Amino acid sequence: MRWLPRSLFGRLVLLMTAGLLFAQLAGSAIHLRERQRSLGDVVSLELVQRFSAFHRAIDGEPALARQRLASDLSTPRLALTVEPSAPQASEVATMLTDFVPRIREQLGPGIEVSAVRLPGFGSLDFDMYLQLTDGSWLRIHGTLPEDIFARPWHVLINLGVMLAAIVILVVFVARSTVRPLTQLAAAANGLAEDLKHPPLPEEGPSEVKESARAFNLMQTRIRSDIEERERFLAAVSHDLKTPVTRLRLRAEMMNDRSLREDIRRDVDEMQQLIDDALDFLRGKAVDEGIQPIDLVALVESVVDDFVHTGFVSLEAPEQLRFNGRPRALQRALRNLVDNAVKYGRNARVVLSARNKNILLSVEDDGPGIPESELESVFEPFHRVESSRSRETGGTGLGLAIVRQVVRGHGGIIELYNLSEGGLRVVLKIPLTNAA
Repeated sequence: MRWLPRSLFGRLVLLMTAGLLFAQLAGSAIHLRERQRSLGDVVSLELVQRFSAFHRAIDGEPALARQRLASDLSTPRLALTVEPSAPQASEVATMLTDFVPRIREQLGPGIEVSAVRLPGFGSLDFDMYLQLTDGSWLRIHGTLPEDIFARPWHVLINLGVMLAAIVILVVFVARSTVRPLTQLAAAANGLAEDLKHPPLPEEGPSEVKESARAFNLMQTRIRSDIEERERFLAAVSHDLKTPVTRLRLRAEMMNDRSLREDIRRDVDEMQQLIDDALDFLRGKAVDEGIQPIDLVALVESVVDDFVHTGFVSLEAPEQLRFNGRPRALQRALRNLVDNAVKYGRNARVVLSARNKNILLSVEDDGPGIPESELESVFEPFHRVESSRSRETGGTGLGLAIVRQVVRGHGGIIELYNLSEGGLRVVLKIPLTNAA
């Protein structure tokens, strides 16, 4: 249903308000209808008694005195006259309940009644003819007081006040109902950015307290597991680097220069593989929190490190600040520029901010990547053998680390093959944490 609000709060307010509004309007309509029926019944009974009294009073007078008595009984709203004949009665809708049958019953059998006009919706006029014993007719015509059937504005005002109070109550109830979910979503987003995010307060209704308790327990377990993994990786890193260093020292003492160079290359490759694997396994390190970053300075420092290796250019604004993890972003950008220089001979780095996003692109003039491999290259240890093999020094973890870092900042990474040849890597990170 596209007409429904997107937020749960908006949907609760809309549906609850619509339901209560419908119930109030239906109740008010029933009330007004019953009020109108009751008024019609009371007024009908009153008119029947008055008209019957007029008929008895005038019918009991001599013929010559009837007209004068009818004139004396008339009022500004009610005129009585004696007529020789009566027009034909008309079938009209009236708000007076059972008026004609009641007056016939009150006058008794043998007395004709002709209702030419009766009060109805839109007109309160009436015109009645009651037959007298000598064959003449008593005509009673006039109009009912408008105040009796006037719209009950006080009822409508009361209804409006009640609806306003109900809407305020609905907004309060919906907000108090949705607030725990909003806090839970905010806590989940905070946990994704920082595992040391403060825990949720365990308060409120029992269901909310239980959800907060379960979320805090999950956060504690995740942080504990990752910290344990960090300690394990630190130990593995130390234990692996020690024998690699010994191999490097022993290779330097070998007399055979050719063999020494072969062993040195193998050791360097092993060292690079260990470093990349450890960087990938670390993922979002719990010891690196979110902090203000000057992205322009960070990108410039990475580009300066590669100026001597090939043609590297940079296009960036004068200043662009952001809250993120500087070491992780630096490692990701270094991998991208290193790939561009290795496989494309040069790198063109462009940094900009557009539509509340940070855009960082790195282009090269290399052979590109087959379309079928554009997604597979993000898998760990995956290499495009036709152009990116071990001879170039790649371990197949560079892009996997980059995507891991970008996702940790809530962004995405996309690869495009350029029409003139080469590859473009685009990082898009939301600028929601602008410093």
